[in-house]
Amino acid sequence: MSNRNKRVFISDTHISQIPEIGPGKFDYSWLQKEDAKALTNFLKHLNVKQDLEEVIFIGDLFDNWIVPVDIEPKTIDEIIESRIKKKDPVLQALLDLCRNPDIRVVCLPGNHDMELTAEVVEKHFGYNPDTKRPGMIFGGTRIWNAGSSVYRSSRLRAEHGSAHAMFNAPDPFNNPGSRLPLGYYISRVVATKAYNTGHGDRHWWTYVDDMLEAVGPDKFAACVFEAVMEEARLPLDVEIVMHNRNGQTETVNARQILARYENLYSQWKERVGAGLAFKSILAEIGYLDDAADRLCKKNDTNIVIFGHSHDWVLDKDSWFVEDRIYANCGTWCDSPKKPWTYVELETLREKNERWVRVLKWEGHKPGKILKEEGVNL
Repeated sequence: MSNRNKRVFISDTHISQIPEIGPGKFDYSWLQKEDAKALTNFLKHLNVKQDLEEVIFIGDLFDNWIVPVDIEPKTIDEIIESRIKKKDPVLQALLDLCRNPDIRVVCLPGNHDMELTAEVVEKHFGYNPDTKRPGMIFGGTRIWNAGSSVYRSSRLRAEHGSAHAMFNAPDPFNNPGSRLPLGYYISRVVATKAYNTGHGDRHWWTYVDDMLEAVGPDKFAACVFEAVMEEARLPLDVEIVMHNRNGQTETVNARQILARYENLYSQWKERVGAGLAFKSILAEIGYLDDAADRLCKKNDTNIVIFGHSHDWVLDKDSWFVEDRIYANCGTWCDSPKKPWTYVELETLREKNERWVRVLKWEGHKPGKILKEEGVNL
Protein backbone atom coordinates (compact mmCIF):
# COMPACT_ATOMS: atom_id res chain seq x y z
CA MET A 1 0.00 0.00 0.00
CA SER A 2 3.03 2.32 0.39
CA ASN A 3 3.01 3.24 -3.31
CA ARG A 4 -0.71 4.08 -3.31
CA ASN A 5 -0.93 7.84 -2.94
CA LYS A 6 -3.80 8.81 -5.25
CA ARG A 7 -7.52 9.27 -4.72
CA VAL A 8 -10.19 9.63 -7.36
CA PHE A 9 -13.39 11.64 -6.89
CA ILE A 10 -16.39 10.93 -9.13
CA SER A 11 -19.77 12.63 -9.25
CA ASP A 12 -23.03 12.59 -11.21
CA THR A 13 -23.11 9.21 -12.88
CA HIS A 14 -26.91 9.03 -12.38
CA ILE A 15 -27.38 5.26 -12.55
CA SER A 16 -31.18 4.94 -12.61
CA GLN A 17 -33.91 2.42 -13.20
CA ILE A 18 -33.79 0.82 -16.64
CA PRO A 19 -36.68 2.54 -18.41
CA GLU A 20 -39.61 0.67 -19.90
CA ILE A 21 -40.30 2.64 -23.07
CA GLY A 22 -43.81 2.47 -24.48
CA PRO A 23 -44.81 2.95 -28.14
CA GLY A 24 -44.04 6.44 -29.38
CA LYS A 25 -41.99 7.22 -26.27
CA PHE A 26 -38.28 7.83 -25.72
CA ASP A 27 -35.50 6.97 -23.27
CA TYR A 28 -35.58 9.57 -20.50
CA SER A 29 -32.61 8.34 -18.43
CA TRP A 30 -29.58 10.60 -18.12
CA LEU A 31 -26.93 7.85 -18.21
CA GLN A 32 -27.26 6.83 -21.86
CA LYS A 33 -25.74 3.68 -23.41
CA GLU A 34 -22.47 5.30 -24.49
CA ASP A 35 -22.11 6.96 -21.09
CA ALA A 36 -22.69 3.62 -19.35
CA LYS A 37 -20.06 1.89 -21.51
CA ALA A 38 -17.54 4.62 -20.74
CA LEU A 39 -18.28 4.46 -17.02
CA THR A 40 -17.97 0.66 -16.99
CA ASN A 41 -14.57 0.84 -18.69
CA PHE A 42 -13.47 3.58 -16.29
CA LEU A 43 -14.39 1.55 -13.20
CA LYS A 44 -12.49 -1.43 -14.60
CA HIS A 45 -9.50 0.84 -15.22
CA LEU A 46 -9.56 2.06 -11.62
CA ASN A 47 -9.68 -1.51 -10.37
CA VAL A 48 -6.23 -2.31 -11.78
CA LYS A 49 -4.43 0.94 -10.93
CA GLN A 50 -1.41 0.27 -8.72
CA ASP A 51 -1.13 3.81 -7.31
CA LEU A 52 -4.78 4.22 -6.26
CA GLU A 53 -5.74 3.98 -2.60
CA GLU A 54 -9.27 5.35 -2.56
CA VAL A 55 -12.29 6.06 -4.82
CA ILE A 56 -14.87 8.51 -3.51
CA PHE A 57 -18.28 8.91 -5.12
CA ILE A 58 -19.52 12.32 -4.00
CA GLY A 59 -23.18 12.16 -4.92
CA ASP A 60 -25.69 11.20 -7.59
CA LEU A 61 -24.04 7.84 -8.11
CA PHE A 62 -27.65 6.64 -8.35
CA ASP A 63 -30.81 8.46 -9.41
CA ASN A 64 -34.50 7.93 -8.70
CA TRP A 65 -35.62 11.47 -9.60
CA ILE A 66 -35.46 11.26 -13.40
CA VAL A 67 -38.81 9.53 -13.87
CA PRO A 68 -41.82 10.79 -15.90
CA VAL A 69 -44.67 12.15 -13.80
CA ASP A 70 -47.03 9.26 -14.62
CA ILE A 71 -44.55 6.46 -13.79
CA GLU A 72 -44.02 5.33 -10.22
CA PRO A 73 -40.35 5.78 -9.22
CA LYS A 74 -38.41 2.83 -7.85
CA THR A 75 -36.43 3.14 -4.65
CA ILE A 76 -32.64 3.25 -4.80
CA ASP A 77 -32.64 -0.24 -3.28
CA GLU A 78 -34.91 -1.51 -6.06
CA ILE A 79 -32.80 0.13 -8.77
CA ILE A 80 -29.59 -1.50 -7.53
CA GLU A 81 -31.24 -4.90 -7.01
CA SER A 82 -32.82 -4.88 -10.48
CA ARG A 83 -29.58 -3.97 -12.23
CA ILE A 84 -27.60 -6.60 -10.33
CA LYS A 85 -30.16 -9.29 -11.24
CA LYS A 86 -29.93 -8.28 -14.90
CA LYS A 87 -26.12 -8.49 -14.68
CA ASP A 88 -25.79 -4.86 -15.67
CA PRO A 89 -22.13 -4.20 -16.67
CA VAL A 90 -21.92 -0.91 -14.75
CA LEU A 91 -23.10 -2.50 -11.51
CA GLN A 92 -20.84 -5.50 -12.04
CA ALA A 93 -17.81 -3.24 -12.51
CA LEU A 94 -18.78 -1.29 -9.39
CA LEU A 95 -19.17 -4.50 -7.37
CA ASP A 96 -15.77 -5.73 -8.57
CA LEU A 97 -14.17 -2.43 -7.54
CA CYS A 98 -15.72 -2.71 -4.07
CA ARG A 99 -14.21 -6.20 -3.74
CA ASN A 100 -10.67 -5.01 -4.44
CA PRO A 101 -8.74 -5.49 -1.17
CA ASP A 102 -6.30 -2.66 -1.95
CA ILE A 103 -8.74 0.13 -2.84
CA ARG A 104 -11.10 1.79 -0.38
CA VAL A 105 -14.47 2.81 -1.90
CA VAL A 106 -16.56 5.54 -0.26
CA CYS A 107 -20.00 6.76 -1.30
CA LEU A 108 -21.77 9.98 -0.27
CA PRO A 109 -25.37 10.69 -1.29
CA GLY A 110 -26.25 13.64 -3.48
CA ASN A 111 -29.67 15.09 -4.18
CA HIS A 112 -30.79 12.60 -6.84
CA ASP A 113 -29.92 9.69 -4.53
CA MET A 114 -30.66 11.40 -1.22
CA GLU A 115 -32.60 8.39 0.05
CA LEU A 116 -29.48 6.21 -0.14
CA THR A 117 -28.74 4.71 3.29
CA ALA A 118 -26.00 2.77 5.03
CA GLU A 119 -28.35 -0.22 5.10
CA VAL A 120 -28.81 -0.21 1.31
CA VAL A 121 -25.05 0.16 0.73
CA GLU A 122 -24.30 -2.66 3.16
CA LYS A 123 -26.93 -4.90 1.55
CA HIS A 124 -25.52 -4.64 -1.96
CA PHE A 125 -21.88 -3.55 -1.57
CA GLY A 126 -21.02 -4.60 1.96
CA TYR A 127 -18.45 -6.86 3.61
CA ASN A 128 -16.95 -9.47 1.30
CA PRO A 129 -15.96 -12.70 3.08
CA ASP A 130 -13.59 -13.69 0.26
CA THR A 131 -11.41 -10.59 0.57
CA LYS A 132 -12.30 -9.79 4.20
CA ARG A 133 -12.75 -6.17 3.14
CA PRO A 134 -15.60 -3.84 4.13
CA GLY A 135 -16.74 -3.21 0.56
CA MET A 136 -18.26 0.21 -0.12
CA ILE A 137 -18.30 2.55 2.87
CA PHE A 138 -21.32 4.81 3.26
CA GLY A 139 -20.15 8.34 4.01
CA GLY A 140 -23.57 9.88 4.55
CA THR A 141 -25.43 10.76 7.69
CA ARG A 142 -29.10 9.88 7.96
CA ILE A 143 -31.78 9.43 5.33
CA TRP A 144 -32.99 12.56 3.48
CA ASN A 145 -30.07 14.60 4.85
CA ALA A 146 -27.58 14.60 1.99
CA GLY A 147 -26.70 18.20 2.77
CA SER A 148 -24.60 17.20 5.77
CA SER A 149 -22.74 14.30 4.10
CA VAL A 150 -19.10 15.37 3.88
CA TYR A 151 -15.79 13.61 3.18
CA ARG A 152 -12.83 15.03 5.11
CA SER A 153 -9.12 14.29 4.88
CA SER A 154 -6.72 16.71 6.56
CA ARG A 155 -7.57 20.11 4.98
CA LEU A 156 -9.58 18.63 2.12
CA ARG A 157 -13.38 18.72 2.06
CA ALA A 158 -15.54 16.97 -0.55
CA GLU A 159 -19.32 16.91 -0.82
CA HIS A 160 -21.89 16.85 -3.58
CA GLY A 161 -22.60 20.59 -3.50
CA SER A 162 -26.40 20.50 -3.67
CA ALA A 163 -26.66 21.63 -0.04
CA HIS A 164 -25.62 25.10 -1.23
CA ALA A 165 -28.23 25.29 -4.01
CA MET A 166 -31.75 26.48 -3.24
CA PHE A 167 -33.75 24.10 -5.42
CA ASN A 168 -31.84 20.93 -4.52
CA ALA A 169 -30.86 21.19 -0.86
CA PRO A 170 -32.89 18.95 1.48
CA ASP A 171 -36.02 20.97 2.25
CA PRO A 172 -37.13 21.06 5.91
CA PHE A 173 -39.77 23.75 5.29
CA ASN A 174 -42.17 22.38 2.71
CA ASN A 175 -41.51 18.64 2.83
CA PRO A 176 -40.50 18.02 6.46
CA GLY A 177 -41.26 14.29 6.25
CA SER A 178 -39.31 13.47 3.12
CA ARG A 179 -37.21 16.65 2.75
CA LEU A 180 -37.67 16.42 -1.04
CA PRO A 181 -36.78 19.80 -2.56
CA LEU A 182 -38.34 21.63 -5.50
CA GLY A 183 -35.63 20.18 -7.73
CA TYR A 184 -37.19 16.75 -7.36
CA TYR A 185 -40.42 17.88 -9.03
CA ILE A 186 -38.52 19.83 -11.69
CA SER A 187 -36.60 16.63 -12.48
CA ARG A 188 -39.82 14.64 -12.84
CA VAL A 189 -41.16 17.22 -15.32
CA VAL A 190 -37.88 17.33 -17.28
CA ALA A 191 -37.97 13.50 -17.54
CA THR A 192 -41.53 13.70 -18.83
CA LYS A 193 -40.50 16.08 -21.60
CA ALA A 194 -37.71 13.70 -22.65
CA TYR A 195 -40.07 10.70 -22.48
CA ASN A 196 -42.69 12.37 -24.69
CA THR A 197 -40.51 14.25 -27.17
CA GLY A 198 -37.05 12.65 -27.19
CA HIS A 199 -35.55 16.04 -26.34
CA GLY A 200 -34.00 15.91 -22.90
CA ASP A 201 -32.03 19.16 -22.94
CA ARG A 202 -32.05 20.76 -19.51
CA HIS A 203 -31.75 24.46 -20.17
CA TRP A 204 -34.17 26.35 -17.96
CA TRP A 205 -31.15 27.97 -16.28
CA THR A 206 -30.26 29.74 -19.53
CA TYR A 207 -33.02 32.27 -18.90
CA VAL A 208 -32.40 32.70 -15.17
CA ASP A 209 -31.05 36.24 -15.59
CA ASP A 210 -34.12 37.39 -17.50
CA MET A 211 -36.46 35.70 -15.05
CA LEU A 212 -34.74 37.21 -12.02
CA GLU A 213 -34.90 40.64 -13.61
CA ALA A 214 -38.57 40.23 -14.52
CA VAL A 215 -39.98 38.80 -11.28
CA GLY A 216 -37.22 39.24 -8.67
CA PRO A 217 -35.97 36.50 -6.35
CA ASP A 218 -39.12 36.39 -4.19
CA LYS A 219 -41.25 34.82 -6.95
CA PHE A 220 -38.39 33.11 -8.71
CA ALA A 221 -38.97 29.51 -7.54
CA ALA A 222 -42.61 29.36 -8.60
CA CYS A 223 -41.82 30.99 -11.95
CA VAL A 224 -39.10 28.44 -12.71
CA PHE A 225 -41.45 25.55 -12.00
CA GLU A 226 -44.16 27.09 -14.18
CA ALA A 227 -41.65 27.64 -17.00
CA VAL A 228 -40.46 24.02 -16.84
CA MET A 229 -44.08 22.81 -16.89
CA GLU A 230 -44.81 24.98 -19.92
CA GLU A 231 -41.70 23.76 -21.72
CA ALA A 232 -42.84 20.16 -21.15
CA ARG A 233 -46.37 21.11 -22.27
CA LEU A 234 -47.92 19.80 -19.08
CA PRO A 235 -51.06 21.34 -17.54
CA LEU A 236 -50.94 22.57 -13.95
CA ASP A 237 -53.56 20.01 -12.94
CA VAL A 238 -51.30 17.08 -13.89
CA GLU A 239 -50.81 14.48 -11.15
CA ILE A 240 -47.26 13.41 -10.23
CA VAL A 241 -47.08 9.77 -9.12
CA MET A 242 -44.94 9.38 -6.02
CA HIS A 243 -43.32 6.39 -4.30
CA ASN A 244 -45.59 3.55 -3.28
CA ARG A 245 -45.46 3.71 0.50
CA ASN A 246 -47.31 1.30 2.80
CA GLY A 247 -48.91 -0.36 -0.20
CA GLN A 248 -50.58 2.85 -1.43
CA THR A 249 -49.73 4.84 -4.52
CA GLU A 250 -49.75 8.54 -3.79
CA THR A 251 -49.98 11.48 -6.18
CA VAL A 252 -49.42 15.21 -5.85
CA ASN A 253 -50.91 17.88 -8.08
CA ALA A 254 -48.53 20.26 -9.88
CA ARG A 255 -50.62 23.20 -8.77
CA GLN A 256 -50.01 22.09 -5.18
CA ILE A 257 -46.27 22.15 -5.84
CA LEU A 258 -46.51 25.74 -7.06
CA ALA A 259 -48.30 26.79 -3.89
CA ARG A 260 -45.99 24.76 -1.67
CA TYR A 261 -42.78 26.40 -2.89
CA GLU A 262 -43.93 29.94 -3.66
CA ASN A 263 -42.17 31.29 -0.54
CA LEU A 264 -38.97 29.29 -0.95
CA TYR A 265 -36.70 32.33 -1.35
CA SER A 266 -38.23 34.05 1.68
CA GLN A 267 -37.67 30.91 3.73
CA TRP A 268 -34.00 30.80 2.74
CA LYS A 269 -33.60 34.52 3.33
CA GLU A 270 -35.00 34.20 6.83
CA ARG A 271 -32.73 31.28 7.62
CA VAL A 272 -29.39 32.37 6.08
CA GLY A 273 -29.84 36.04 5.14
CA ALA A 274 -30.52 37.76 1.82
CA GLY A 275 -26.93 37.52 0.56
CA LEU A 276 -26.56 33.76 0.94
CA ALA A 277 -30.12 33.17 -0.22
CA PHE A 278 -29.38 34.96 -3.50
CA LYS A 279 -26.09 33.08 -3.88
CA SER A 280 -27.98 29.81 -3.44
CA ILE A 281 -29.92 30.70 -6.60
CA LEU A 282 -26.68 31.34 -8.47
CA ALA A 283 -25.40 27.96 -7.23
CA GLU A 284 -28.22 26.35 -9.20
CA ILE A 285 -26.68 27.59 -12.45
CA GLY A 286 -23.19 26.38 -11.60
CA TYR A 287 -21.68 29.17 -9.49
CA LEU A 288 -20.44 27.06 -6.58
CA ASP A 289 -17.14 28.95 -6.31
CA ASP A 290 -18.54 31.21 -3.61
CA ALA A 291 -19.55 28.23 -1.49
CA ALA A 292 -16.01 26.86 -1.83
CA ASP A 293 -14.61 30.23 -0.70
CA ARG A 294 -16.86 30.29 2.36
CA LEU A 295 -15.74 26.80 3.39
CA CYS A 296 -12.07 27.71 2.94
CA LYS A 297 -12.38 30.88 5.04
CA LYS A 298 -12.72 28.65 8.11
CA ASN A 299 -8.95 27.98 7.87
CA ASP A 300 -9.37 24.22 8.32
CA THR A 301 -9.86 23.68 4.58
CA ASN A 302 -7.73 24.52 1.54
CA ILE A 303 -9.18 22.08 -1.01
CA VAL A 304 -12.90 21.84 -1.80
CA ILE A 305 -14.29 19.30 -4.26
CA PHE A 306 -17.92 19.45 -5.46
CA GLY A 307 -20.08 17.82 -8.09
CA HIS A 308 -23.72 18.73 -8.79
CA SER A 309 -23.20 21.38 -11.49
CA HIS A 310 -22.24 18.86 -14.24
CA ASP A 311 -19.39 21.20 -15.27
CA TRP A 312 -15.77 20.45 -14.46
CA VAL A 313 -13.85 23.23 -12.72
CA LEU A 314 -10.37 23.66 -11.30
CA ASP A 315 -9.68 27.05 -9.80
CA LYS A 316 -6.71 28.19 -7.68
CA ASP A 317 -7.15 31.07 -5.22
CA SER A 318 -9.77 33.79 -5.51
CA TRP A 319 -10.22 37.47 -4.73
CA PHE A 320 -11.15 36.64 -1.15
CA VAL A 321 -9.27 33.44 -0.24
CA GLU A 322 -5.64 32.74 -0.97
CA ASP A 323 -3.94 29.37 -1.29
CA ARG A 324 -7.11 27.39 -1.88
CA ILE A 325 -8.23 25.01 -4.64
CA TYR A 326 -11.80 24.48 -5.79
CA ALA A 327 -12.43 21.51 -8.09
CA ASN A 328 -15.61 20.16 -9.60
CA CYS A 329 -15.77 16.58 -10.89
CA GLY A 330 -18.09 17.31 -13.79
CA THR A 331 -20.42 14.59 -15.06
CA TRP A 332 -20.72 11.25 -16.82
CA CYS A 333 -24.13 11.73 -18.40
CA ASP A 334 -24.12 14.80 -20.66
CA SER A 335 -22.06 13.51 -23.58
CA PRO A 336 -21.29 14.42 -26.29
CA LYS A 337 -21.79 18.05 -25.22
CA LYS A 338 -19.63 17.58 -22.14
CA PRO A 339 -16.64 15.28 -21.57
CA TRP A 340 -16.54 12.44 -19.06
CA THR A 341 -14.39 13.89 -16.26
CA TYR A 342 -13.15 13.14 -12.75
CA VAL A 343 -10.86 14.62 -10.12
CA GLU A 344 -7.60 13.02 -9.06
CA LEU A 345 -5.80 13.93 -5.85
CA GLU A 346 -2.13 13.02 -5.42
CA THR A 347 -0.46 13.40 -2.03
CA LEU A 348 3.32 13.88 -1.94
CA ARG A 349 4.11 13.75 1.77
CA GLU A 350 7.87 14.03 1.32
CA LYS A 351 7.30 17.39 -0.39
CA ASN A 352 4.38 18.42 1.84
CA GLU A 353 2.25 18.89 -1.30
CA ARG A 354 -1.11 17.90 -2.66
CA TRP A 355 -1.87 18.05 -6.38
CA VAL A 356 -5.39 18.25 -7.69
CA ARG A 357 -6.14 17.38 -11.31
CA VAL A 358 -9.20 17.23 -13.52
CA LEU A 359 -8.83 14.48 -16.08
CA LYS A 360 -10.83 13.47 -19.12
CA TRP A 361 -11.84 9.87 -19.86
CA GLU A 362 -11.75 8.91 -23.54
CA GLY A 363 -14.21 6.03 -23.35
CA HIS A 364 -11.66 3.21 -23.17
CA LYS A 365 -8.57 4.91 -21.78
CA PRO A 366 -7.46 7.94 -19.76
CA GLY A 367 -7.37 11.20 -21.67
CA LYS A 368 -5.37 14.30 -21.07
CA ILE A 369 -5.09 16.28 -17.86
CA LEU A 370 -7.44 19.21 -18.40
CA LYS A 371 -5.91 21.23 -15.57
CA GLU A 372 -3.89 20.74 -12.39
CA GLU A 373 -3.01 22.85 -9.34
CA GLY A 374 -0.94 22.26 -6.22
CA VAL A 375 -1.24 23.35 -2.61
CA ASN A 376 0.62 22.69 0.63
CA LEU A 377 -0.69 19.99 2.96
